Amino acid sequence: MSVAPAEFGSALRTLRSSQGLSLGDLAHLVNYSKSYLSRVETGKKQPTADLARHCDDALGGEGRLIRIAMSVPRRRTQAATTTPSVRQLPRSITDFVGRVDLLRQLDATCPEASGGQYRGSPLVLVDGPAGIGKTETVLHWGHAAAERFRDGTLFADLNGFRQGGSPLTAEQVLRRFLYDLGETRADLKGMDAQQLGVPFRSLLTGKRMLIVLDNATRPEQVRSLLPASPGCMTVVTSRSRMPGLLARDGALRLQVPPMAPEESLELLATLDTESRLAQRPEYLDACGHIPLLIRIASRRNMNPEFYDSLYRRESAAMLRLFSMVGDDSTSLRSLLMGSYEMLTGEATWAFRLLGTCAEGWFTVRDAARLLDTGQSAAEELLSELADIHLLQYRDGQFAFDPVHRAFAIERAGAVESERNGCQV
Repeated sequence: MSVAPAEFGSALRTLRSSQGLSLGDLAHLVNYSKSYLSRVETGKKQPTADLARHCDDALGGEGRLIRIAMSVPRRRTQAATTTPSVRQLPRSITDFVGRVDLLRQLDATCPEASGGQYRGSPLVLVDGPAGIGKTETVLHWGHAAAERFRDGTLFADLNGFRQGGSPLTAEQVLRRFLYDLGETRADLKGMDAQQLGVPFRSLLTGKRMLIVLDNATRPEQVRSLLPASPGCMTVVTSRSRMPGLLARDGALRLQVPPMAPEESLELLATLDTESRLAQRPEYLDACGHIPLLIRIASRRNMNPEFYDSLYRRESAAMLRLFSMVGDDSTSLRSLLMGSYEMLTGEATWAFRLLGTCAEGWFTVRDAARLLDTGQSAAEELLSELADIHLLQYRDGQFAFDPVHRAFAIERAGAVESERNGCQV
């Protein structure tokens, strides 16, 4: 049953008031103007799905506002037969630096770069470990390239590697995208992802749009979301190398590496020039030139002994990084747990054991000996770890970087503590 825009406005006002927030407060939280929100609350302006999601998140509406918004019939205008322009990219960070090669490669893949001669819709996979800057790079590029996509940008966080989270399905995202694009057919409710992909691709025919699918876990999450129009481009970010997306769907893979030393120095200069980390730039090596770790270490002015032990890559210092900074969704431990929870039981055991015992670069044969398994089984476990960047891989050998080794040691200790607790 459809509802009037005023019903959404009333629900929004009630929820906002219950939180003790003014219209100005809400405007600051959701990045919409106060006057616009006022018109929505009075029913003079029709709510969008994007606004409803932002308000739900800011006010703890648990999806209530988006459900009401989806029940408000779209106002038909003379131009209602055209796909509305949507601009859904989240804000990009203001202190973004470097990544020139990656940005240049994204530019080169853009449909406009080939004069519109692509024989399909470009698909790019941007992968790398947690905290390396995948999403920040794509968002920075997307905002800079927005004018090339005259019909807008669609964005969805697929929630693939969030600790304790449930990844979104293609069906969930397609329903959201179709609504955002103005599709309100009643028969969509009974369709699965494959069926929903048909009207989605139809709406994008002849359009020039950018679709960003963030934090994907597997190809099945994104295949139904891929447009066919040559003017559209899809960028998928993931911690997984997604070989299936490369082989079957022809994705171009761009792996995000650690920052170059000069990029790390540039980032550090934008963050805090007074910190001990800034005074001893050699400490950046201990952070692996990973943007997230540089941000964490620079904003906590720890004692010199901590930075010295960090520089020596001592596990105790690395473990301290896990407890620093941010909320539960952006702490280093939480991000790494999101990858760890994606592993099979045997792979979590292998991760803990190898992180504790393996030194430097090691081969499949070395791993088989440490794990007391056959080489085929060891190779399968190593591939599972390397596919989501918990292990480094180069020329047939594997290794832990300091961060993932410290995390493996921490997980091994946690499991041992749980076992001892059960024996008491």
